[in-house]
Amino acid sequence: MSRFVQACYATTAIAIGIGIAHSVVADDEQESKKNLDIRHTMKIEPKAPAEKRCEAQLTLTYFQKNTVAVVESELNNLDCGASGGEYAVLVRFRDENNALQSLEFPETWRRDDDQEVKSVKEYLIGDNVDLVSVRPRKLRCVCDKTDTAQDNPPE
Repeated sequence: MSRFVQACYATTAIAIGIGIAHSVVADDEQESKKNLDIRHTMKIEPKAPAEKRCEAQLTLTYFQKNTVAVVESELNNLDCGASGGEYAVLVRFRDENNALQSLEFPETWRRDDDQEVKSVKEYLIGDNVDLVSVRPRKLRCVCDKTDTAQDNPPE
């Protein structure tokens, strides 16, 4: 190989090496110019204001009508007027094999004054069953905040 060709190869190799080196330097410069966003997300649960509990009385009367249990309810509390809450109705019945079965139905209630809350509801219990009992469970009563403020006026 002639010296001229060798010189051309050497020059090309050096030029390629410089180009690669330049490319690496350019990438490093771009990386150093990148902005970093660090985000941290926190979930802060607000503390619920203390609720004024009340003692509610719930009276249930019931009877069976074909495939449903008809339940009449009367709910009252003497602690506060405007209030609300929830309870569950536990319906027990015997199926056609004479096995005792239970169904639980969640209910909610609300009142804006000091009057009793009355309702009549039908709960499906099925064919060929005998209603045994209906009982209230998990009764919860909470006075409304506005009603609590009226009970305890600021001094």
